[in-house]
Amino acid sequence: MTGSHEPVAAIDLGTNTALLLVARSAPGQRLEVLAQDCETVRLGERRSPAGESTSECLAPEAVERALKALASFKTRAVDMGVSPDRLRVTATAVLRRASDAAAFVQRCEEELGLRVDILSGSEEGRLGRLALGSSGAEEWVTLDVGGGSTELAGEGPEEQLSAPIGALVLTERFLGLGSNAPLEPGGVSDLWEQVRSSFECFPEGFARERTVVLLGGSASNLACLEKGLEQFDPLQVEGTHIDVGATRAWAERLADMPPEDRAYLPIEPQRVEILPAGLICIAAGLERVGAGEARISALGLRHGVALELLHA
Repeated sequence: MTGSHEPVAAIDLGTNTALLLVARSAPGQRLEVLAQDCETVRLGERRSPAGESTSECLAPEAVERALKALASFKTRAVDMGVSPDRLRVTATAVLRRASDAAAFVQRCEEELGLRVDILSGSEEGRLGRLALGSSGAEEWVTLDVGGGSTELAGEGPEEQLSAPIGALVLTERFLGLGSNAPLEPGGVSDLWEQVRSSFECFPEGFARERTVVLLGGSASNLACLEKGLEQFDPLQVEGTHIDVGATRAWAERLADMPPEDRAYLPIEPQRVEILPAGLICIAAGLERVGAGEARISALGLRHGVALELLHA
């Protein structure tokens, strides 16, 4: 094990957000969080501001946003004493899907001195689940809805599954993002149908008799909605319980509500547009795996990466 007083940094580059975590070891193979940061880079956007489709290539504007965030995160980590070999950048669905992912990775290395590891869906699920620790882990199932994919993870490699849909890509496809029209017709009803169809890759009843823990930004915002907070507060998320009926009700309520009205709810401003799709994924996911209720955690992939860096 490496020295407990030496910090590590984990950067999670997702389809919607880029997240930074700087941490060091705490007793019991836990983390002491030293710093966190979040930037909404929307690297997975498929259209430019002019409305032109970028197909499966990364939009140039999104690439520049991501590079700026990564540079800022690296500077902050280094300033906090993180050495280069103790900083790991992981990327998920957005670079698994992008046809020009290799070019982006090369720019990160050449311009920023950062190596970007593109995780498989199963590895993303494993690391997210690792964030919860090892005590009783065999009884846990994690459901992590991201911007571009959804991971379901149990104990072994055969129980780490990924579906290629998430809050950002579904919003852009069926509801429209920003001033751009949806990429496809169909609206909310087709969105539900697409999610349920995509989740057929998850074994039906997978989570019966096990505790389900929801990870990801959509889940954290769901916790604040369920608790009736005045505003989004990540410190109030951990351990919130919610049943599948309430999750479905929130998904339907937000889907019927104009984005400008959602802004008055305890939702992160950068998630107002895409949260309905994220909640539909959570509701449909819980239904598919046979979970009547779930617990919500603010932990996630970056915490799992940091733990692995510290305790390898």
